[in-house]
Amino acid sequence: MTMRKRRGLGKQRGPREVWLEWTAADEAADADKAAALAAELLELTPRSYFSWFHAGLLSKARCNWPEVLERNVRALEFFTPADAKDFDGVNPAAWNLGIAATAMSDWTTARQAWTAYGVEGMGSGTEPIDGDFGQAPVRLNPDQPSLPHQVMQWAGATEVVWCWRRSPAHAIISNVPLPESGHRFRDVILHDGEPKGTRRLGGREVAVFDQLQRLEDSGLPTWQAQVAGATGKDLQELSDLIERRGLGMDDWSGMRLLCSQCSHGSPDGGHHHPATPAEMTRLGLAGREPELTQTVEAWAAARPWLDFDLALLW
Repeated sequence: MTMRKRRGLGKQRGPREVWLEWTAADEAADADKAAALAAELLELTPRSYFSWFHAGLLSKARCNWPEVLERNVRALEFFTPADAKDFDGVNPAAWNLGIAATAMSDWTTARQAWTAYGVEGMGSGTEPIDGDFGQAPVRLNPDQPSLPHQVMQWAGATEVVWCWRRSPAHAIISNVPLPESGHRFRDVILHDGEPKGTRRLGGREVAVFDQLQRLEDSGLPTWQAQVAGATGKDLQELSDLIERRGLGMDDWSGMRLLCSQCSHGSPDGGHHHPATPAEMTRLGLAGREPELTQTVEAWAAARPWLDFDLALLW
């Protein structure tokens, strides 16, 4: 094992000592010291998968995507069969490399990373990855860090929304988020791969992922419609009209406010958070004028018995 003298003291300093200081810096929330110790550990152990992978995690926590990419490329170089055994045959550095490459729109490297992790059918090429990886819930503005020294990307209130996953690390918001979240329908977001709770989809439990960053702001305005007197059939017909036009609609009346414990677990177990009954149905809508307003107002005009109000929120 390589040894190095601590500057000015003449004392032998090895990787284990540096690693222990690094973990102590993590516990003390000293990000600058942790970064310096990570760099020192890489100098001491330049061919260690462990060192490059953990240095990459620190860079990921700081959202330094070029550094995440560089460090995980090096980690892949030194991934040994013994390392594979420790991680049940998969390479987590490949996953973090895929996240960093996606954040940087380096689609060639992203494809290589997902293939290295074991994702099939990624192919090659420089065009953006736009596959169908199913629906998944993603926590916007996470309220709990996943890593020491993590820089929390905060645009507003925490909210779990359903998304269309286009790759293992990025997705398009398919719900109409509340304005308090600072996000919009069809925003493109980067998300992590570690499950943080579950939600139900078609009778099965699916993992919730934490947002890491917003990649694209859709700019689509968010509206609110308050409706009294509408039947379930009326609302379904509006939903069908909205969907055919590529607009967004959600029934905000049925939303549940969850405590953090339930949000990071399963909302169907433990505490119960029933939706608050409301006299009027509150709909979240998304789309540009005049298409959104014309669609909704035409639907309402065909039902003159409705008490209906439409307002632009942001």
